[in-house]
Amino acid sequence: MHWRCLAGAALIIVLGSAPVARSAEGVSVQFNQDVLKSRGLDPRLAEYFSQAPRFREGVQAVALSVNGVPKGRVQVVFDAEGELCFTPSLLERGGIRAADYVEPSGKAGCELFARHFRGAVVQADPSQEHISLLLPTDALVPDRPADRSFLNGGTAGLFNYDALLLGSRFAGQSSQFRNLNAELGLNAADWSFRSRQVYSEFAGQDRLEHLYAYASHTSERYRANLQLGQLNMVSPLFAGEAFNGVQVQPELALMALDDDSSGARVEGIAYSAARIEVTQNGALIYTTVVPGGPFTLVGLPLLSQSVDLEVTVHEEDGQQRRFIVPATQLRGGMTGRAAGYGLAVGQVRRYAGDERDAPSFLAASKDWQLGPRGQVTAGAMLGTGYESLGWAMQGGIGDRLILGGRQVISRAQDQAVSGTQLQWTASGRLSGRLSTSVALTQQTQGFRTLSDTTWDSRNDRPFQRVRNQLTANLSTSSPVYGGFSASYSRFSMFDGMATSRVALAWSQSIRRATVTFTVERDVAGASDDARGTAAYLSVSLPLGARQTLRGYVRNDAVSGTRSGLRFNEQSSDTLAYSIGAERPDDGSAGFNGRVNLLPRYSQMDMGYSRSGAGNQNYDIGLRGGALVHSDGVTLSPYPLRETFALLKAGDSAGVKLNTPRGPVWTDHSGHAVAASLPAYSKGRVELDTASLGRNVDVHNAYQEVEAGRAAVANMAFDMVTARRVLLQARMPDSHFVRKGVGVFDDQGRYVTSVLEAGQIFLPDVQPDLKLHVLLPDGQRCHLEFAMSLEPDVDALYETASAICRTV
Repeated sequence: MHWRCLAGAALIIVLGSAPVARSAEGVSVQFNQDVLKSRGLDPRLAEYFSQAPRFREGVQAVALSVNGVPKGRVQVVFDAEGELCFTPSLLERGGIRAADYVEPSGKAGCELFARHFRGAVVQADPSQEHISLLLPTDALVPDRPADRSFLNGGTAGLFNYDALLLGSRFAGQSSQFRNLNAELGLNAADWSFRSRQVYSEFAGQDRLEHLYAYASHTSERYRANLQLGQLNMVSPLFAGEAFNGVQVQPELALMALDDDSSGARVEGIAYSAARIEVTQNGALIYTTVVPGGPFTLVGLPLLSQSVDLEVTVHEEDGQQRRFIVPATQLRGGMTGRAAGYGLAVGQVRRYAGDERDAPSFLAASKDWQLGPRGQVTAGAMLGTGYESLGWAMQGGIGDRLILGGRQVISRAQDQAVSGTQLQWTASGRLSGRLSTSVALTQQTQGFRTLSDTTWDSRNDRPFQRVRNQLTANLSTSSPVYGGFSASYSRFSMFDGMATSRVALAWSQSIRRATVTFTVERDVAGASDDARGTAAYLSVSLPLGARQTLRGYVRNDAVSGTRSGLRFNEQSSDTLAYSIGAERPDDGSAGFNGRVNLLPRYSQMDMGYSRSGAGNQNYDIGLRGGALVHSDGVTLSPYPLRETFALLKAGDSAGVKLNTPRGPVWTDHSGHAVAASLPAYSKGRVELDTASLGRNVDVHNAYQEVEAGRAAVANMAFDMVTARRVLLQARMPDSHFVRKGVGVFDDQGRYVTSVLEAGQIFLPDVQPDLKLHVLLPDGQRCHLEFAMSLEPDVDALYETASAICRTV
C-alpha cells in the first residue's frame, strides 16, 4: 500500500467525501476549517486535498482496469494535481488501440490521459490503489482479433538430461543398469534444432543410439510445420517410419489441437518395485522405475502415433513380462487430425546394428473438413518397390458418439503380394456417467507396411505380424458405488499365437479412506509373457494435508500373496518421501523407501528396497535441463521443450515462480526458466510473493504471453526494494509531535500525517530523504533521525526515533 495515498483518502472519508470520476476537468471539494481543527487535523491540508482524493505526484504502481476488465498492476505517472499522465505503456497493458488517441500538444511534461482520448473517463481510487479507465469500445483492441499477434524470435541453446542408475543383488549376484537420455538443442529465428541420443549399459554391454537430429519451423501464415533432417513420419494413414528427409504437416497448435504425445497413456501393474521400458519402432523411448501396484505412464515422448508401443516390465526378482499398447490407443481412438496437407519425402533410417535395406519413399495426404465434427482423409505412398493407398473418415453421431474408419491397401513388388488393412473405431459417452471406446484392426496375409518389405521372414518378430487386434475400454462413476473401469485387448498372429489381457478396476471413497481394487489377467502364447490372474487391493487414509498411509494386499500366480504398508509425505515443494514394508505369505518382511527431491535446479529420485530373503535393489535418477543464453547459463529442474521462456526476477536467488510446468526458483543472478510454454496460446507465470523479502515490492506478480512455436520469451518481473520505517517523533522538549499535522518533503510535497504518539509511517526511506513538519503555529521543524546502514530484510518495517527541530 502507498500509505501517503491512504492518509489523504482517510481525510476525505472522515469528511464524508468519496472518490470522484475525472475527465479533462477536475472536481473541487471545499472543507470546513472548524471541522478539521475539531478532529485534530492541520487545516492547511485542506488545500492539498481540495481537488478530492488523489494520488501523489510521480510514478506509482496501481491496479488497472479498462471498461471493468482487470489488467493487473502497472506503473503509471501522476502530475502534481494527482491527474493520470499518458504513457505508451498504458496502451499495451490496457489493450487500447494506439491509432485512436489524440496527438499530444508537444509541450514538455505530463500530458493528461483524459485529453488523449475523446470521451475517456479516469476513475481514481487512491484508498484502493486502483485506476479505472472508461473508453469507447472502438478504442479497445478485441480480445481475440482476426489476426492474432504472437511473440516470436529469440535465441538460446539448451541441454536436457535424464540419467538412471539401477542396481540389484539377487541370489548372491549383483548387477547394474545405466541409462542416459540426452538432448541438445538450439532455438533461433523461430527455428528449433534438436538432437537426441540414448546410452545404456547392462551386464558389461553398452549401447549408444542416435534417435534423431532435425530442424523445425512453423509458418503462421500457412499454419503448417516444416521439419528437415532425421525425422519420424507423422501420418493419419500410413505407419510411421524413422527417415531422413523433409516433412510438412498442419500446425496443430494453431488449430487448437494437442501435440502428438498428449494422447499416449500406458497402464499396467507392477508386482514389485520394477523398471518399465517403453520402446517404439525398435528404439527405447522411455524408462522409469515404479513401486509395486498399478501404474500409469502419460506424456510419453512418442516417435510416431502410428506405431505400437512395446512395454517391458522388469521385476525386482529378475522376471520380465511384456505387453503391447496398440497405436489406436495412442490417438485416443481418433483417426483424424486438423484439416490440411501432409507431405513426407525421404529415405528410411535404420538404427545402429540394423542392416536391413533402407528404401526411399514419398507420402502425401489431404484432409477435408465435413461440417463441425466430420472429416475425410485420403493419401498415397510410393516407395522403392512399394505402393500404398489409403482413406480415413470420422464423424459424430449425435452429441456423444464419434465413429471412425480407415483402410490402407498395399502392394509389395519384390514379394509379389498385395493386401489391405482395415480399422474401425468408436468412442464417446453412452450416458452422463458411462463412456466407452472400441478399436478393431484387421489385416490380410499379404498386407505390408514399408518396413515390412525389408524384413527377412525367417527373422520376422511375431508382434510385427499381427493378424488382428481388438481393444475396448469402459468406464463409469457413481457417487454411491464409486468409479469402475474395464479394458480388454487381444492380439492374434498369423502363426496362430494369440495374446490377450483384461483388467478391471474399482475405486471408492469411504469417509476419509479411498479403497481401490484391481484385477488383471494375462494370457499369452509364450509363458514368459503371461502371469495368469493378478489381484490388487489397497486402502489409503490421509493423515493430514500432506501425509497418506496406504495398506495393500496383492496376489499373482508367480509371486503368491503379499501384503504391505506404506507411508507417504509431501513435506514441501522440494521434498517428498515414502517408507514401506512388505511381507510375502511364505517369508519374512522386507522394507523399502523412496525420496523425491527438487533441489531447485534439478530433479532427483532415490529408492532402496530389501526383501525378506536378503535381495537388495536401489535406483538413482537425475533429470533436468540447462538453458544457454546471452546472460549465461540457467539450470532448470525440468527438461526444456520446444517453446520456453527466460525469467528474470530481481538479482537475488531463491525467488519462487510458478510456471505451466511447475515451480522454479531464481539462481544467483535472478534468472529462472519456464521450461515449457503452450505454443500459440496463453502461458502464465506467477511470482510467489511469499518468497520475497519483506522489504521487496513487485509491481506485477503475474505475466501472460502468447508465444509462437520455437520462440524464446523473456519475462521480467520489476521489483523495488522499499525501506519502510515507523518513526516516533518528538519535539526538543521530549513532547510528541502533535497528531494530525502534515509531513512534507524538501520539495513541499505532502508525504503523510502524524499519527498517535508522534508516529510517522514512511513507506520508502531513501538515503537523501529530507522531511519537515508544519506545526500548528505556522513554524516548520525538520525531522532528524538515523538509520542502520543495512536494512532488515526480514522485518515488515523498521523503527527509529526522530527529533523535530525548528528552523
